Amino acid sequence: MIENIFQDWRYKDATLLRTSTKAKSQSVNVSKAAQQAKDLLGIKSPDGKAYIIPLFKTDGPTPTSEYVLYKPQTDQIGWYDTGFGISGTERFAPCHKLKRTVIGQRLRFWLPSHRTEPELEIDESKLPPERVRPRDQLSASEQNDFFTQLKQFVRSERDTERESNWEQYEELGLEAAIQRNRVAGPFGQIGKVSTSDGESGYRFQILLDEEDEDEDIDLRRDEGIFQGNRCIVDARTNKDHLPIEVEILSVSGPQVVIRPVWSRNVSKTVIKRILSHDSAEIWLHELLNPVPYERRIDAIKQVESDNKKAKLLTGRRPVRFAVNKFAAPDSDIELNDYQRLALIWADSAQDIACIHGPPGTGKTRTLTAYVKHAVSRGQSVLVTAHSNQAVDNLLVGDSTPRTPEEDTLHALAIDSDTDLSIARVGNNSRNRVVQSDYVGKPASSADVVAATTSGASKFDRNEFDVAVVDEATQASRPATTIALNCAKKLVLAGDHKQLPPYCADETMQEEEMHISLFEYLLDRYDDEVSVLLRKQYRMNEQIAAFPNESFYEGDLETAERNRDWNVDGLTPIMGVDISGGERRQTHGNSFYNRKEAEAVAKQVKLLVQSGLKPEDIGVITAYTGQIGTIGRLINQLDVENSERVVVDTVDSFQGSEREAMIVSFVRSNPKGHSGFLEFPDEGPRRLNVALTRARKRLVLVGDWDTLGTVAPHRSPDESCAHHYANLAELLRSQEKMLSPVDKVNSSAD
Repeated sequence: MIENIFQDWRYKDATLLRTSTKAKSQSVNVSKAAQQAKDLLGIKSPDGKAYIIPLFKTDGPTPTSEYVLYKPQTDQIGWYDTGFGISGTERFAPCHKLKRTVIGQRLRFWLPSHRTEPELEIDESKLPPERVRPRDQLSASEQNDFFTQLKQFVRSERDTERESNWEQYEELGLEAAIQRNRVAGPFGQIGKVSTSDGESGYRFQILLDEEDEDEDIDLRRDEGIFQGNRCIVDARTNKDHLPIEVEILSVSGPQVVIRPVWSRNVSKTVIKRILSHDSAEIWLHELLNPVPYERRIDAIKQVESDNKKAKLLTGRRPVRFAVNKFAAPDSDIELNDYQRLALIWADSAQDIACIHGPPGTGKTRTLTAYVKHAVSRGQSVLVTAHSNQAVDNLLVGDSTPRTPEEDTLHALAIDSDTDLSIARVGNNSRNRVVQSDYVGKPASSADVVAATTSGASKFDRNEFDVAVVDEATQASRPATTIALNCAKKLVLAGDHKQLPPYCADETMQEEEMHISLFEYLLDRYDDEVSVLLRKQYRMNEQIAAFPNESFYEGDLETAERNRDWNVDGLTPIMGVDISGGERRQTHGNSFYNRKEAEAVAKQVKLLVQSGLKPEDIGVITAYTGQIGTIGRLINQLDVENSERVVVDTVDSFQGSEREAMIVSFVRSNPKGHSGFLEFPDEGPRRLNVALTRARKRLVLVGDWDTLGTVAPHRSPDESCAHHYANLAELLRSQEKMLSPVDKVNSSAD
């Protein structure tokens, strides 16, 4: 009984609570809690005008030596309010005005609905250790080198993106860029301005056709041109001197002010004359947005100067957890045992926690439960991810304006029984629900603030109690450092067995600096800082079997509901073995394979005949050159709405799922050259993503001899061909491999 823990509690040894009421927290029925305590204990104050109500700690049903006064006649609570001075002024306030204050928090355990069981209903051996020591630690000088290299990595990525965009534009040319809508313009010259450093700026306005003259043009919104951006300026004339690089000084509606970025190969006199001429007509092509890179470097510098966080990243202190066994976090959202365990890990973390969420294991649901729990404890929460789409998915999932997806933060926010406010920072969300409900809301008064990692740079150091980073394994370490800087605690969720963060500089693809902060922490502190979500709800068990054994060490379980999912009795997983057909594109380095494309089209038709809608079918191809080939053949099928079958690369499908997926690996040659599919680190991750998008039917089309052969220029240690060989062997042993009769071991038709 709850009153038993106050048997030895004495009023003369206690003090009246001193606190401010400004803190926001979980809503508590203060009147009901105080009445319950009065009925159970009945402790009258010495003057007999009020009842003494002992208080609990904020994080669990543990008694303290503090109390408040309760007047049932007027339904008021009395305490010393420190909002009126350091020592506080004794005052009484109506109970309903205290429901979201620290007073409500410390009274809530008088209510049965807020009490937790005295012991955890979970194997305590699965709980996080109090301290996780690093595998190794860097010296002070090595710590300096670590941050120097991290900043250099950001600069390398910035320079590589700039150079890559230059190369792409030079290969394309102005006329092709105009035809493909890759440039903004044309712009006409309307004036010259002086800048603070004495250089000249040139004002241009976009030229519109007569029928478009009444349109409201905003170059920021319509063309993605912002102040500080670097662009390529080109024109149909002056080919001896253009294109050149320019900086965007300002953007206002349809107008832009540019300033040339001078180099040794540019004649200042000629360029000034070209840009200041009344008849100047130019086009702008995106070159570089330096802002995200500057934000990352600034965040790295901030974290480097924070002794506590700097030592955490470099292994010079342990990671800490503090599990309260008598006040384990609970959730109104239904969680399985593994998700509830992850909730405990996140709540117990003092510094960082990593939630490893393989495909379909309920990572987003778990994060939603944690965010709600953190807010109920009065904590300020930042939710973030590397992209706007990922942030919005964490907020609203598949919600529509009329139908919220159950157990999302959006569903909680619009629930009249849940007091949760959300603000979405940034103007680049394309989600209708997010735009209408959360964009533009003040961040300062919100319980939950949502932003991309780049957008989070606007917040000060440690402005939030906790930052939750979804899809953390797809975010670069410098990008995640922004979230680390503005929060006291970091909860990272992702799957380091899938694709790593995008790397602009391919020479650093395999370098240590390229990995996510999530994976880096696992390397530095081992798996003891990570908790695994083990039950998957996405795939038929046969589809999940190979990824589970090959990439997740057999640790995943399949839920009962999806164990036997299928499409009209079709085999859940099937391989198609086809030789020949590999071709290199005439322009570019990509490949296509018409034979495989034909097989893919046949499988699409079979799936539609078996009852699937085209939009429920996805096609993954390893090479961009195959997208058009497959798309054209699918559109030639006698299938209504065939264009709704999405055909794209592995990278584009990460995070997505379909009822059925077809994969075309493309490569087919006698020597076993599989290109990047064979890379020892990236290759298995790419294969894992391809294999884990389908719910009910997965068809794998490829030349399995090519895929399973180590290329001549590689050693077995430098190749992941064994994964393809093992997969082919499994499919054949289960009689799930279709091999055409005319199979030939040649790349020539």
